[in-house]
Amino acid sequence: MSKKILVAYASRAGSTAEVAEEVGRVLRESGANVDVQPCKAVKNVASYDAVVIGTAVRMGKLLPEAVKFTNQYCDALEKVPTAYFTLGLAMKEDTPENRETAYGYLKPLEEIHMPFDKEVFGGAIDHSKLSPILRFMAKRDKEGILAEGDYRNWEEIRSWAASLAEKLGE
Repeated sequence: MSKKILVAYASRAGSTAEVAEEVGRVLRESGANVDVQPCKAVKNVASYDAVVIGTAVRMGKLLPEAVKFTNQYCDALEKVPTAYFTLGLAMKEDTPENRETAYGYLKPLEEIHMPFDKEVFGGAIDHSKLSPILRFMAKRDKEGILAEGDYRNWEEIRSWAASLAEKLGE
């Protein structure tokens, strides 16, 4: 019997949603029954054998709906394997220093519930999808921190999702 896995995500401009869908696809290929939903759409997690929570990082902070979701379902998450992933510009370049920074962003979730696995990935930034204030900031960004581009490493994402399937016994 295959495991039922929830991939819940918080996304603003869609890149985290795309990664959540890819994680779900890889888990399905391993034989799992997977639901991929925005955190705000999830009504119950009790029927799942495992939960993966993904969130974008904006301005050094996790999206609030991911933190709210983890708080709301904390008791249920204690009963199943839970994994976290983030997407953010801190991982535009995969260096030990950037990895340390990116893993640090997961602390608010880890304080609520410690996952059995976690990973951090580069995100994507499309200025046309930014809020007016972030678009304003991007135009004045002399250091290139908010440089438009897709920094997601799809092979790393697929590899991590496959490792989750293996760890979950799929």
